[in-house]
Amino acid sequence: MDVLQSGLYSDFTWSHSHVSAGGTSQVFLLIEWRAGVLRPKTQSKGFNQHIAEEVQLHLQLGERVQLVHMYGCQGEVLNDRNISLSLGSLFEGKSKQLLLELSVGSRSSGVYPIITALWTYVDVPKQKVVLQPSRTIPLQFSNHTALKYRNPDYRVEKVLKLYQNASILEQARGELEQGNLAEGEDLIRRQADEMLVYATRFRDADYLKEAEALYKLSSLYMDTYRQS
Repeated sequence: MDVLQSGLYSDFTWSHSHVSAGGTSQVFLLIEWRAGVLRPKTQSKGFNQHIAEEVQLHLQLGERVQLVHMYGCQGEVLNDRNISLSLGSLFEGKSKQLLLELSVGSRSSGVYPIITALWTYVDVPKQKVVLQPSRTIPLQFSNHTALKYRNPDYRVEKVLKLYQNASILEQARGELEQGNLAEGEDLIRRQADEMLVYATRFRDADYLKEAEALYKLSSLYMDTYRQS
């Protein structure tokens, strides 16, 4: 008898597939996860079904790897090598993402394990706790001089830039609350201009949407703080 099969699926993407072997490197890791459902042929497709809850991602950093910043999540840093992220629930047809900024120490040329990831969650349809096998994410180190001229992965760079908008807005609000209206407005509008440049350069509607939102927020913030 056919039964519904569900599960959590994840992808890990580095900002650079190769980094310099000599010296400390800054690298970003995009982590994406989604719910997958395999249904019997006789069962119609559902909509927005609750697939997983209490999703957690447990990370162990490799030697000479340091966490610099987390974007899109908040985690519990257990010690200098272990981090636990509580990521909530997951519904069918939905995907989520977060971004880690890491500092990676120098190594000889070769492939090295950088981070080990372990997912746990409650499978809602089956009402049981799932512990997925751990997964080690490697990174290639090289002495090739051309590395410095390589562009980062487009998707990873885009996610980073969009997440950084929130940090810019926080800085701008700090300036506005201190009465520095010109400085606060300038922070937001320069970020909006940058999003508009990327939207034009890459013909990317997501950047355009961000630019429009930032311009609107700039006007809204200025109206609000001028009155106060």
